[in-house]
Formats: sequence, C-alpha cells, structure tokens
Amino acid sequence: MPSQWEDRSKPHRNIVFIGHVDHGKSTTVGRLLLDSGHI
Repeated sequence: MPSQWEDRSKPHRNIVFIGHVDHGKSTTVGRLLLDSGHI
C-alpha cells in the first residue's frame, strides 16, 4: 500500500502565501494545518 506521499489518486495543489514581515503568514498556514487535521 502506498504511503500518503506516494498516493497519486489525489490532485496535487501548490499554495503560496505572500505578505510582509509579521503579517501572520505562518500563523495562517499553521491554523489551516491544525484545522484540517494534518497536525
């Protein structure tokens, strides 16, 4: 059985967060990962 990193049945998405220093980019990404159950 392929691992989650080898599973090709799900579409791949590239997401970019652009912003100035101290505008919450890391906080936003962390919250998205937490809310989606990846952490």
